[in-house]
Amino acid sequence: MQKPTGKMQVILFIGITVLVFILLNPPWNSDGATSGKSNEKEGNIETTALESALEKIDGVGEVSIYLHPPKGAKEQSPLTDYFTKSADSITDEVTGVLVVAEGAGNPGLKSELTRILAAVLQLPEHRIVIVEMTKRGNYDENK
Repeated sequence: MQKPTGKMQVILFIGITVLVFILLNPPWNSDGATSGKSNEKEGNIETTALESALEKIDGVGEVSIYLHPPKGAKEQSPLTDYFTKSADSITDEVTGVLVVAEGAGNPGLKSELTRILAAVLQLPEHRIVIVEMTKRGNYDENK
């Protein structure tokens, strides 16, 4: 059996060092999510941006968006998306959306919001629910 050459020893040493580094600092968290930005934080940033954009539409008013299931709700193996496109979109794993908006009492505006959200979130319109926001202090219990 031959003694390994200096070049081979360096390559072997680098390989072992990389393997130890990966084992000590895995690229995934203990909950199965990849390191870096968490999916929930990323989803909140994207949802906030979408809320902000919708509030700029004339007549919409204040908007709150709720995704079902919330991003990161499913527990996954770190290797789940290994052979697929990376998960960086707001609609990954989202099956429905609830939008609460001040101007949703207007049927035309409600229809327009549904059309816009279906296009932006790539969801069918029947998976988008839009309801009018109740104004605090103006709620009539005898209704």
